[in-house]
Amino acid sequence: MELLEELALLLELSGENPFKAQAYARAARTLREYEVDVRRAVAEGKLRELPGIGPSLEEAIREYVTTGTISLYERLRRQLPEGLLELTQLPAVGPRRARQLYEQLGITSIEELEQACREHRVAALKGFGSKTEQALLGAIQQWKQSRFRLHLHVALQEAQQWRERLLALPDVTAVIPTGTLRRFAETVEELAFLVVTPQLERLRKTLRKELPTVTEEAESRLTTRGERGVRIRLELTSTDNVGWMLLVTTGSDAFVAALWEEFRARGFEPTPHGLFRQGTRVPTRTEEELFALLQLPVIPPEIREEATLLARIRQQGVPPLVSRSDFQGMLHVHSRWSDGKASIRDMALAAKKLGYRYIAICDHSPAAYYAGGLDRDRLAQQHREIERLNAENLGIRILKGAEVDIRPDGTLDYPDEVLQQLELVVASVHSHFRQSRHEMTARILRALEHPAVQILGHATGRLLLARAPYELDLDAVLETALRLGKIVELNAQPYRFDVSWEVLRRWQDRGLLIAVNPDAHTVAELEYTELGIMLARKALFPPEQVVNTLSLEQFQKLCARQEATDR
Repeated sequence: MELLEELALLLELSGENPFKAQAYARAARTLREYEVDVRRAVAEGKLRELPGIGPSLEEAIREYVTTGTISLYERLRRQLPEGLLELTQLPAVGPRRARQLYEQLGITSIEELEQACREHRVAALKGFGSKTEQALLGAIQQWKQSRFRLHLHVALQEAQQWRERLLALPDVTAVIPTGTLRRFAETVEELAFLVVTPQLERLRKTLRKELPTVTEEAESRLTTRGERGVRIRLELTSTDNVGWMLLVTTGSDAFVAALWEEFRARGFEPTPHGLFRQGTRVPTRTEEELFALLQLPVIPPEIREEATLLARIRQQGVPPLVSRSDFQGMLHVHSRWSDGKASIRDMALAAKKLGYRYIAICDHSPAAYYAGGLDRDRLAQQHREIERLNAENLGIRILKGAEVDIRPDGTLDYPDEVLQQLELVVASVHSHFRQSRHEMTARILRALEHPAVQILGHATGRLLLARAPYELDLDAVLETALRLGKIVELNAQPYRFDVSWEVLRRWQDRGLLIAVNPDAHTVAELEYTELGIMLARKALFPPEQVVNTLSLEQFQKLCARQEATDR
């Protein structure tokens, strides 16, 4: 619950008892991790059965379900400056520092903090200094760039809410998400919708009434802002022009411009609002009709990026893209043995329900102590549990894997005799992100050379909208992975999507192997794979270059062959 998380921050900012703030933060984590249906839990009186939910928290959650807010939250919001909570969004500013900045410098917004940093007033505060001041300026610039951007999974959720809201209005016959969301961009700064109606003017009046902050940018375009501040763009169109408007609004700009050149070469007159021939609009209800006019196959929205793609498709057709139905293996999954929130059994059965035939449990190695990394004894215990579960014939095979830390010097976090017991090793960097470009590159290259490593996990360490990639010669890393036949992970966690689709598209033609992995810590997160598949398609990967499409026997042979080749 986001409201509980914000309330915890407000309690810290106001100087309340820190244990009280921690209790609200823990409650928010509990509700999320246990995937609680809050309204149902309140109705059935089962909130107190959850860990960390006492009488006060139960009452607060009940108040939220009943009224839509919490009185303590509203009181604190009135007491504290509006921009103070926003300060805590900066990675270098927690609640304590935000309170210090407010009390000692009177800073109540990110804009005021930026000014204070440029005037070097922040460096003079106890516990800050010039390095922190420079880090704050960098964090502020990143915040400005990402302020109203949404991670893809959040954008999809908010888009669905807007779609349902718009469909409930009179005169609306269809609402189709378009723009960067339809192209499955990694992050989204605008939610665009094509709103189909037989009554353009009447619907325009309705929208101006229903959306008080709406502005009219063009004859058939209205914009407003969503709850998270993201821009909402509504393109209104009639039924007989849906195909053209969907094609144009989906983009990208470069791709659409290339299409327009093709239409002009065939005697058409493309415009932002319709396709014309000899002054008469060409009715198009579907995109299929438009591609047929150009004698082209329908091009999937997620790959409509570069203009050069058109020429390639005209010569070779649409590339054979990997799809969900190709997938057999679920790789890089965590369990309660380290920092996951579900048992191995639950994760395996959930993957089976989704149609997978095998799953690799890859919990953390000891260096990730903060995530409950497994030492040798606990890893052996986990292996015995996996053997017992496989003996039960659950209908899905569980592989013994591990996400093994790459140490600062490039060595691995388990000795060779332990690594040899694993059926899958995902090697990842989780620490010392500030190594130089040379050091980080050498570190990862050394790990890739190890015969036990099959997959390089989240290769750049980026967190979208939060943390930039570490300094790295990524091309050198991918070149080595390709040479050694190693697999590079496309981490499907929507906060990562690491490696980016742009980089992967450059390496797809060279034969790079990838694994689309959810890095799942809960049952629900297994479905992040769906997003990763769309990014793999965006990077033009065919089934044969995505190892999740292999049968269990084929995957095991690939892993064994990699290890034998390295030796």
